[in-house]
Amino acid sequence: MSTPVTMRSDCPGDVEAVLALLTSDSWVQHKGEQLGDASRIVRREEQPGGGIVLAVSRELPGGGPGFLDRFLPKDGRVLQTDAWGPPGEGVRHGSWTVEIPGAPAGVGGTMRLEPRPAGSCYTVEGEVTVRVPLIGGKAERVVADLLVKLAAKEAELLADALRS
Repeated sequence: MSTPVTMRSDCPGDVEAVLALLTSDSWVQHKGEQLGDASRIVRREEQPGGGIVLAVSRELPGGGPGFLDRFLPKDGRVLQTDAWGPPGEGVRHGSWTVEIPGAPAGVGGTMRLEPRPAGSCYTVEGEVTVRVPLIGGKAERVVADLLVKLAAKEAELLADALRS
């Protein structure tokens, strides 16, 4: 069983400008400061053909229910890896995963940046899977809700950064 997540936001910048920001050290630092999640780049690799892989270590957001605490890493850090493919017809496609050390969970999916008349549309789709009997489904819904809230905050920060 898994719980789907979809997040979509309009960005005031073209596809390549948004991608350049999303994969920059300055964005990771800014986002870490604004969200208080101590984000830091672990690895950034430019791929042949223009793809980019970005791995970021970050702290989990607070505010989750206590029943999840025993499944989360003691230091509260996860590793998010975004792998963007090369440009193709003005659109960028990618995949994302979040590694949660020691947790019986999987989080990940796909990303897409598409041109729009007033900028671009950033779409993130994925699934949350928690492999714990009896509470797995409830935990998936909680994590999915937290992801959507976090994505909304990140989208606001991204739009503000692109405007400035």
